[in-house]
Amino acid sequence: MTSEVVAKSNVWRGVNWPGIFAGMLIIALPFLGTWWRFMLGTGAVVMALSPFGVYVSIFGETMSSPLFWWLILGLKLGVVYLGVLLLTGSVLSVSNRHAAIAELFVRFSARKLLWLVVAFVAALLIFIVLVNQLPELVGLPFRLQLPYLIGSSSFSTGVEGMQLTIPISMCFTRAFVIAVVAAALGVVAWLYQKRLL
Repeated sequence: MTSEVVAKSNVWRGVNWPGIFAGMLIIALPFLGTWWRFMLGTGAVVMALSPFGVYVSIFGETMSSPLFWWLILGLKLGVVYLGVLLLTGSVLSVSNRHAAIAELFVRFSARKLLWLVVAFVAALLIFIVLVNQLPELVGLPFRLQLPYLIGSSSFSTGVEGMQLTIPISMCFTRAFVIAVVAAALGVVAWLYQKRLL
């Protein structure tokens, strides 16, 4: 009886638990909503972005592109596929017979979300830097200073002797926090899988 309990506990030790949690989060991630939100004025322009969706509303009118929808769908399916691979590899690592394929699945999928998160943040930063430099480069009569990724500021310009000030706000959403947690768990799963070998 005691040997059976020991054998069962040894089986559970072979599971890559960080990989299982990361895999489940990665599978859910494309359906949790956008990662970053930009608002100009009190809702005149709203932009919500993630690698899995773009929502743009200008004065209540939503803008969309069918071609962009198909590209986003492909990325969603790709990320779900990575989550399934990570989850499968993390469970298969229990079996010595499937250890090689488990290691391959985890090694292939564990760090991909990290690169997606880093690329998303880098693209946002580059966009914000370019927008902040645009008035000087083009020679526009106003200065625009967007906050870097999060925060609030205002855009001021003079129109026919009147001073117009428009608030700007930016923030990350809970879905982005979950993406960061899933990416970190993916890296931990990759390191943990090396320990299981």
